[in-house]
Amino acid sequence: MADESSIWDVGCILAWIEGFLRDRGDVNPRLSAQWLVSEAIGCSRIELYADLRRPLSESERATLRDWTRRRGAGEPLQYLTGSTDFRFITVKVRPGVLIPRPETEVLVSEALEAVKTPGRFVQEGPDPSLRIVDAGTGSGCIACSLASELASARVLAGDVSPAALELARENVADLGLSDRVRVVESDLLAAVPEAWHGRTDLVISNPPYIPSVVLEGMDAEVTGFEPALALDGGADGLDLYRRLVPQALEVLAPRGVLAVELHETCLEQAARLAREAGFAEARIASDLAARPRVLVARKGSPTGLS
Repeated sequence: MADESSIWDVGCILAWIEGFLRDRGDVNPRLSAQWLVSEAIGCSRIELYADLRRPLSESERATLRDWTRRRGAGEPLQYLTGSTDFRFITVKVRPGVLIPRPETEVLVSEALEAVKTPGRFVQEGPDPSLRIVDAGTGSGCIACSLASELASARVLAGDVSPAALELARENVADLGLSDRVRVVESDLLAAVPEAWHGRTDLVISNPPYIPSVVLEGMDAEVTGFEPALALDGGADGLDLYRRLVPQALEVLAPRGVLAVELHETCLEQAARLAREAGFAEARIASDLAARPRVLVARKGSPTGLS
């Protein structure tokens, strides 16, 4: 009889995990199996198929036994492996903090387009830095992406969750951004320093925005593992957004931008609320699935001109 190491090679373990997860209702068991095995042996998912007969070590098999059991119970892949890609960076993730998603990459793209548009911002005085506030930073993925892609950016990243603050600080340090990203405990924009009031170029946020009734019907992979604090936006999904809008007007510079990710059912109402509060413009951007997802609102200039 062949020994265990020759039986449990990459090809065999991929097939076994895929079948195990399919039997337990995984919506994409093949992708899950590829993700787990590639992470366990330290290669890309494409590279798995270059050496399907590669035997697994005892340590790799032990890791995969644990991960497969937990994945079979519905635990998100990112919590199992402890990291995920976000735009051009990789960030740590862990239970208790929201997992970064592709929709939030769209939020960052829209914000970058806004701050890079010529004439949108006038940097005055001896400090030409872009001042950015990330409200509800979670893992810090937004703050770190903006800082890594905008060399002139200084970012204040706030959150009320101790778990999120700890993780965000780790990601900032790991990515070498501690000189330009500061993580602080803050309820929305409460900790923005007075010196930044009226001088902030961008307020960006992925707040809890899922309407409570929608959240109740979501997949258990989300509701059973990710923190409700980072998901539940109240009856219409706009509880925190309503608080954020007037605070953003207070801290933003003339022509400064508020960019917020919201639930697809909330965007029209959110745009109306922004205009009613005093923003000169408010537009809606769609996510990769063509669903309304991001609000970009611009504060007017002192003269009322664009």
